[in-house]
Amino acid sequence: MIRRRISGVIAALVTPLCWGATALAQDDPGAAAPPPGGAAAPADAGPAAEDLAAADEPSPSRPPPAGRGAVWGVVTDTTSREPVLDAQVSVVGTKIKAIADLDGRYRLELPPGTYQLRIWYEAYTPQRVQDVRVAAGQVVQVDVGLDPDQQKEEVIEVEFEPERASVAAQLLLRKNAPHVGDAVGAKEIAKTPDRNAAEAAKRVVGATVVDGRYVYVRGLGDRYTNALLNGAPLPSPEPDRQAVPLDLFPSLVLSDITVVKTFTPDVPGDFVGGSVQINTRELPTEFLLQASASLAANTRSTLRDRLTYSGSSTDWLGIDDGARALPDGFPEHKVARGIRRPDGTPITRDEIAAYGRAINSSMATRRSFTPPNGSGSVVVGDTLKLRGEQRLGYLATLSYGRKFAPRADEINRTYAFDPRSESGLRQLNDSTLDSIRDQVSWGGFASATYTPHRDHKVTLTGLYSRSSDDVALQSRELIEESGGAVYRDTLQRFVSRALALGQLAGEHRIAALGNGTLDWKAWVSRATSDEPDTRENVYARDDTSGAFSWDDGTLSGSHVFIDLADTNYGGQLSYSLPLRRGDAPTRLKVGGLLNFRERQFDARRFRFKALRLADTTVLRQDPGPLFSDENIGALFELEETTRDTDDYTASTDLYAGYVMTDTHVTRWLRAILGARVEASLLSMDVPDNPDKDVDNDDVDLLPAASLVFKTTPQSNLRFSVTRTLARPQLIELSPALSQPGYSAREVEGNPDLERTRVMNGDVRFELFPTAGEVMAASVFYKHFEDPIEEIIKPSSGKGRLSWTNGDSGYAAGVELEIRKSLGFIDPLFRDVTALGNITLVTSEVEINPEPKEGGVAIQSTATHPLQGQSPFVINLGLDCSVESTGTSARLLYNVFGARLRTVGKNMPDEYEQPRHQIDLTVAQRLGEHVELKLAGENLIDAPVRVTQGKEGTDDNIVLEYNAGTTVTLSAALTY
Repeated sequence: MIRRRISGVIAALVTPLCWGATALAQDDPGAAAPPPGGAAAPADAGPAAEDLAAADEPSPSRPPPAGRGAVWGVVTDTTSREPVLDAQVSVVGTKIKAIADLDGRYRLELPPGTYQLRIWYEAYTPQRVQDVRVAAGQVVQVDVGLDPDQQKEEVIEVEFEPERASVAAQLLLRKNAPHVGDAVGAKEIAKTPDRNAAEAAKRVVGATVVDGRYVYVRGLGDRYTNALLNGAPLPSPEPDRQAVPLDLFPSLVLSDITVVKTFTPDVPGDFVGGSVQINTRELPTEFLLQASASLAANTRSTLRDRLTYSGSSTDWLGIDDGARALPDGFPEHKVARGIRRPDGTPITRDEIAAYGRAINSSMATRRSFTPPNGSGSVVVGDTLKLRGEQRLGYLATLSYGRKFAPRADEINRTYAFDPRSESGLRQLNDSTLDSIRDQVSWGGFASATYTPHRDHKVTLTGLYSRSSDDVALQSRELIEESGGAVYRDTLQRFVSRALALGQLAGEHRIAALGNGTLDWKAWVSRATSDEPDTRENVYARDDTSGAFSWDDGTLSGSHVFIDLADTNYGGQLSYSLPLRRGDAPTRLKVGGLLNFRERQFDARRFRFKALRLADTTVLRQDPGPLFSDENIGALFELEETTRDTDDYTASTDLYAGYVMTDTHVTRWLRAILGARVEASLLSMDVPDNPDKDVDNDDVDLLPAASLVFKTTPQSNLRFSVTRTLARPQLIELSPALSQPGYSAREVEGNPDLERTRVMNGDVRFELFPTAGEVMAASVFYKHFEDPIEEIIKPSSGKGRLSWTNGDSGYAAGVELEIRKSLGFIDPLFRDVTALGNITLVTSEVEINPEPKEGGVAIQSTATHPLQGQSPFVINLGLDCSVESTGTSARLLYNVFGARLRTVGKNMPDEYEQPRHQIDLTVAQRLGEHVELKLAGENLIDAPVRVTQGKEGTDDNIVLEYNAGTTVTLSAALTY
């Protein structure tokens, strides 16, 4: 209370000066005196008062939208007469609420009717205001005084869940959180062209998105990021990484995406950069029906011809109908000449020919028209009032989208070290191609919540999401390694990914156990990736005739079938007990988690080998007629090249327990202390090669300590020191040898990898001037022990890609963020908000390249930045929202610094160069139910560029292509 009184004295001294300065700036000397008693201007105070209030932000007394009325007022402390910042003003019986700003002001826009308001803030006695009458077009002022709770008893009265989607709600949650974190809510996402969680995540401070689906936080790779859905771990449908592709989650189902950057013991500790926490939509307070549709055109794909092939009848659903599957009755044993069946009998040549004709699918490609992109969605929900306090709410969504993503003017090159050239490089290969990927995504989401009593709630959530990527491409490649030979490579590839998830959660306040809160969750999920019948053919040009002939290379004539399923199930339980209440509350929280993940991987690889031919000119035919059934057994013979490591099962079991305290030592100092113990058991079983089995088990103690200083009612100073870890991914442990493409480098895992342990230090100062504004500065440092890094081991040809533990490493950086209304410049700009965040990071990893000293022989750099780490990430934006006309617009800019993509073999590493992206969205509300939105994405169409070496020039390009500019027109109807 003493601090509040001191703040009141300062406010009383400063306010007249500010008032006078504002009045002089407006040439209105008569306004230099503050209102009597410091009271807020009445609702009918006129334009002058409204303009004055709008100098920093829109006036709460402004006229309401058509068909609605407005209630506004000021919440004050009855003892000190100071405004109560962050007081919550809710409409009883609904989820509608407002949060008081710096001046204690709130505003509610409601349909005509009579309402009851509830006003609450910690350490105050809640107040209710009865019979608040709202008329269309009218503004009502209701000021409220809150009495300090003299008994310092915490009042718990749950009537609704906090709304998370708005900017103000996200900033309030962030301000009161025990961790350092940043978020983007559903209302923010709605102002962008973003269609899924991955695209929305790049708006978060310090976050970048790689390959359109994987989130890197603070410039650190996806190995240092985990993902949770409503607090539960997510499985991954990717065969070569544990990272969850966030493009599986349509923006329609999101309430918010929060990136937690400092560890607290109540979340899994396998992250370093950030924990991406996806929260699904909340239940509506009244019946909701929303439908939307969009149509989009891309400058590089729409209405153009694209290369395609004969797929299946259900490709438009992202599902193969079986047309690409292995034929029924195809043997499970290996099929090749000289191989015997499990019963010992040999496979005859005629049988091999029959198997070849059975597996032979069309290798032909064709040109096809590319239609515009399109999408549609529908949402329905309601909360039903049952007997007494019982409530039953439900929400269901269904969405579908199809787009054609181009990679225009694509260039692929490889180099070798050459000390005689100026750049130190000599070009080996050069390929060019154009491709348009047919991408389908659809899904459904449903949630039901039953509240039998205000102290108890049970929620059942179900999610199904599917996406596919279908492409046919043809490249022309010049290979200097083969004496300047020219090759033509044709690929047909269809990949379908799906995620099915069910989650049951409960929250219970138990009065008999000290008014503590019991939270529990149980979940089961299954992520799958299906890649049926990927086909590839390579043709070589004859220098004499200039004709292209089919080449009997490693992957030429190949048919590859890959199937992966990742099943995840588990549960978690926590109990939060208030030990002390009042001005300096203390809570004790204990809990545990069990999570079991099982992975099944199965791949079968086949290729057609050319038989000895008297006339090789027949190999000049196009793939379609060349691979006719008549030629199988006559020109070609099937050979299975499946490796013994292409069939494995793996399991990762996690057992965790934690204890933590959240203590307000004083009203201005908060300490969060605790520790988490995680026991991880990983096993990989390779039935055909037991020598390749992997078994790892580790137990880790992960302590965490954080201090939060409430320097003013509007600002925090945070300090945090924690220990976290990053575990090896399955492909990094698997000794299986693979080659992802015709000209790609071989890949081999390392079963001796150790987990990476990291010490983290964070400092952040954050200021919340008003409910919708923030300014923040953060400094962080991370020390890595045994960092897992990509290397190139000596081998024939291009070398072999693998992984090893480095000796040590570090990452250090600064984050700056601002969200500020421009109304302080001039009242004309009161509807314009400036957005910006900048992340600056430096890092280094050291690898011992001396085998005699316990190191590993490598052909890549021994010291380099962390893989995937960007030295800077910049997000800037301007947001304009004119409530009176229903018009809104947002201009966004994003760029990241050059980041290490792949290590080089005895030459500079590969870096992805900065790419500048500008997006613009304009929306217009038509009446109460219709909204139109026009969005332009990637307006300057800057190329994606990867170079050999950190400096980007035209002489060291490894990969370059353009994705085109996309313009989308959408309409939404809401009731």
